[in-house]
Amino acid sequence: MDAEPRLLLITEDRVLRDDVALIAATVGAALESRSSWEAVVPQEWAVLMCGTDRLPSLPQLARGALLLSSSGARQGQDQQLWRIAAEHPGLQPVPLPAAQAWLAGHLGERVLDRGPGRVVAVAGVLGGVGASTVAYLLAAEQAVRGASALLVDADPAPGSGIAGLMGVAEVSCGALNGRGREDRRGPAAAERGEEFGWEELAGLQGEIASPQLAAALPLRDGVHMLSGAPGFDARRRMLGPVVRSALRVFDTVVIDVGRDADAVALVREHLHQLLLVTPCSARGAAAARQLARALTGVPPMLVANGAGHLGWSPQELAAATEIPLAGDLPEQRWLRREDELGAAYELLRSRRGAAYIGTLLEVLDLERGLRHE
Repeated sequence: MDAEPRLLLITEDRVLRDDVALIAATVGAALESRSSWEAVVPQEWAVLMCGTDRLPSLPQLARGALLLSSSGARQGQDQQLWRIAAEHPGLQPVPLPAAQAWLAGHLGERVLDRGPGRVVAVAGVLGGVGASTVAYLLAAEQAVRGASALLVDADPAPGSGIAGLMGVAEVSCGALNGRGREDRRGPAAAERGEEFGWEELAGLQGEIASPQLAAALPLRDGVHMLSGAPGFDARRRMLGPVVRSALRVFDTVVIDVGRDADAVALVREHLHQLLLVTPCSARGAAAARQLARALTGVPPMLVANGAGHLGWSPQELAAATEIPLAGDLPEQRWLRREDELGAAYELLRSRRGAAYIGTLLEVLDLERGLRHE
């Protein structure tokens, strides 16, 4: 990236151009506006954006770009924004003015390097759809590819989330060495003879020093993990400070929020992407719509898990919910079947699992910008 961050907006909508220029100015970045995608090289820009009037002509241009609606859009045009995004995988819909605060935070983090890491929240629209496994696989594959990753269990339901995958009796964590799996803990946890998790965080106040957080958290498969039962008060106070601290030392922070909209709200300002894991069914579509409405201002994407019910396909799911897909994924029954972290890890090493998670990393643009290559 250039020393001076560069933002590019493709549109002929004067109102949209003025709105985005004002947002860019508030974060100290210059905005360039063009009327076409001709000769645009995505790697040359910190952030690529476009209006609904100027859609990218090639899929590689759409990947990671923001699709903006105008603040002066007429009633009903936000629905059109979601439909367009569903038809163009890779575009991330950002409805203005509802998502204005999110856009300002996103631009600030990308162009000012306030937080070098990326934050992805994973939610399940229904119970047992595989959201925790998806969250774990995202973090584990990032670690395999050389990134530093933190997996945060923010699911408050007892026995669910990453804690449910790990099992009550399994407290030590492993580090990937390419040949086998070795149990070890973070240095600070090892000195105390215990794991560092939400129970320990409940006793803290205020901000958390990044080096101490990274040193204290246990490792499994190369992934630092924050797990245990968060509790309402500890999560409300500490989830934000944890994410802010983690952004300074980890390439990727993946948060398993279960079905809890409150957890998303606590870290909304830091989120780069929200994934909704859902089955291909009428019930899944209805639940995805309901959850997306509860998460106003955070652009979501769908992860379709399982074969279609009564003719439902991933594309029909995206059309019915007006939420774009994070890739066109085949049957993935194993995401719901596996309820043990070790089995999920072995599936990641399979060709099917690696191809699946690789697709998600590509769509989420998590393959670029690693600080630990």
